[in-house]
This record gives sequence, C-alpha cells and structure tokens, in this order.
Amino acid sequence: MVKDYYLWIEIQANKDRIIDVKYFENILNKCINSGIDSIILSVKDTSGFGIFNSNIVPHYSVFDEEFEKDKDYLDLYIKMAHDKNLKIFAAIDVFSEGNKDKKNILSKGFEKPRWQTYMYGIDNFGNVSIRPIIGVNGLKTFDSIDDFSDVFVNPVRDDVQQYEADIIKEVVENYDIDGIVLDRVRFIGLAADFSEYTKDKFEEFIGEKVNNWPEDIYKLKMDEHGKKHVLYGSLFGKWITFKAYIIKRFILKIRSIINNLNKKVEFIDYVGSWYSLYYQVGANWASEKYIPEDYPWVSKEYSKTGYAEYVDKLMSGFYYPEVTIDEAIKNNRPAYWYSVEGSSVIAKKATMGVTPIIGSLFVKQYEDNPYQFNKAINMCLNKSQGCMIFDLCYIDDYNWWNLIKR
Repeated sequence: MVKDYYLWIEIQANKDRIIDVKYFENILNKCINSGIDSIILSVKDTSGFGIFNSNIVPHYSVFDEEFEKDKDYLDLYIKMAHDKNLKIFAAIDVFSEGNKDKKNILSKGFEKPRWQTYMYGIDNFGNVSIRPIIGVNGLKTFDSIDDFSDVFVNPVRDDVQQYEADIIKEVVENYDIDGIVLDRVRFIGLAADFSEYTKDKFEEFIGEKVNNWPEDIYKLKMDEHGKKHVLYGSLFGKWITFKAYIIKRFILKIRSIINNLNKKVEFIDYVGSWYSLYYQVGANWASEKYIPEDYPWVSKEYSKTGYAEYVDKLMSGFYYPEVTIDEAIKNNRPAYWYSVEGSSVIAKKATMGVTPIIGSLFVKQYEDNPYQFNKAINMCLNKSQGCMIFDLCYIDDYNWWNLIKR
C-alpha cells in the first residue's frame, strides 16, 4: 500500500518562498526528489486574510504589503504543482480571524467584535471575569491552549459558522484542488466560549435555565500560593457535549457542501492527537460509535458528537520528541501517548478505523536530532496511513531534504 506523504506550507513562515515564484518551483522539485507526493498550501491563515482572489476574504497584500496585490497564489501554484504531478491541498484556518500583535481592522475578529470568543477566568483580585479575547491580559484561565495572540471567534454563532463555510465553499468550487485541510475547527480551550449568546444556545440545548453562570459549568479558585484549582459544576458534562455538538454541526455542514458540489475533493481535518485532553477544545474527532473512557463527566450521548465518519482523512498531530512508547515511559511522560507511536495507538482507538489517520510531525521538536526525526517519519508511515510534515520552513532552513527521502 502506497502511503501519502505531505508537506505543509504555512503562509507567514514561508512568505519569502511563496512570493518568489522561481524559488517555490525549486521547492516543488525538491519535494518530488524527496518522495513528497502532496503539498498543503495554507491559503487563509489565522490573520483572516487569504492568498487567493476571493469575494469573501480580504487579500493577504492588505495584511502584508510584501505580497503582490490581488495576485492569486493559489491558482498559480495549483497549475505548477499539477504540471509536476504533485497533489495540492488548500489549508484553511477556520475559527481564528485576526492577530493581536498585528491588528488589522479588516480581520473579521476586529471588524465584527461581537464575533470574538469570550473567555472565562479570574482577574488579579480573584474575581470572576468574562471578557472578549482581545481583553484577556491578566486573566487567569483554566485549560486554554496558548493561542491568545490569535483572535478566535465564537464557533457557536450561526453567522460565524456560515462565514467560514462560505469561504470553504468558494475555494472548493472555484479551484482545481485535490482537497482541503481544515485547522482550528475547535474552541480555543475550556475557557471559551462564555458569551451571553453561547449561554442562550446552551440553555436551548439542555432545555433548562442555568441558574449560576458560569459556576454551574465549573468554578475557579486561587489558593494562597497562587495556584489555580477547578471545581466541576453539575452541568460540566452537558457543557462538554454541547461544545462537541457545535463542532460536529460545522463538520457536517462542510461535508454537505463538498458532496453537493460533486467534486472529487478530499475533506481532511487536522487535530491534535491528545484525545484524552481534547474535550478542552470542544472537538470530538472520534468515531460516533466510540464511547470515551477518558471523560467521566459525560454520558453515552457524547459519542453522538463524534465526527470521524464524516471526513475523508484525519491528520493527527503526533507532536512529541519521543518516538516510541518505551521512550515516553523512560522520559517519565504523563502517559504512553506522549509519543509518536503512542499517538497512533490512541488515534486508532478513538476513530475505530472509520477513517484513515495521517501521522503528523512538528519538525522543530527534532531540531538537534535529525536521526530521531527520521525515525519519527518511519513510525508515522508504519503505524498510520501516511505522514504529514509541518512545516516546509524547517526542512528548508535545516536543509533536511535528503533526510526526509523515503
């Protein structure tokens, strides 16, 4: 069985490579020589801007003037890749619409402030506080991943979901791509979203009023040593189920769009492999037949929020420097799945074989250990249905083209 081999090309990290057409063509030739058969070109990143001509998304040249105004880089590189018999996938960052460090009013997160996700935490005085994401400085939150520089929007909002779906439809409909790869189809973390909009939708979902918001979900406390503690409320399990339901609803919307367009376009979602902790970001990428053993707060109803059956492939981030389970144990990692091999085990367990898993690697984790990186590639190819390498910039900067040859 021939396994797919992908190289991801993120916009900002590869800006100079993308805007230099001759250099980009040289990159594609190196991909071919290394056995890479598919490239994943980011076409809309967390800034909310795109490197293609869109009627929806503002062009990247507005965000970064080094990009040529109105140049359709996606169309250009589709033709170039296909001429070389390479597959090309368009990557879209979904629920991130702006960057705090490089604010642009045309980013939807700034243009439509009501779209911003609202974060729940405690302030410097120990008081409960719910704030939009652009105002979280000094806010102590529980289990939120480190994307605070990105302006996440609220996936619960119908207008937000429709906006993101329209972008994906436009790309699939208008470009001769081999597939789409979605990233950030999730909440930023357990601290989101606690807006009044989401509260109303949650009450509608459970069919009852929430008397103590947000403490009926969970309560945060700080001890005298400044350490955070969380007390789960009576509605925590229903809350986790609600958020996963919201994300599945979006996945089903995209599945329907692609099916209705009747184009041979693969639908791939990128997720983290750490399923035991993934409830924190509100996405259940397991099979809808899988009943999680890791989430004691949810009922069997939670399994219905699984969406693995509705994507053509899942790219799972096997993002650990340890390659084998034995290495994870030896290095006192918290669990066996803190390894490339262990990630494949937990991914297969959760998805129950209903969709192919593509093991995905973060190159920077192996910066000083090329042997370990090569071992990680082989582990992905042996234990999953392919390998995705993130990102081109590291392979090119480290000159690891020979290292990634298969």
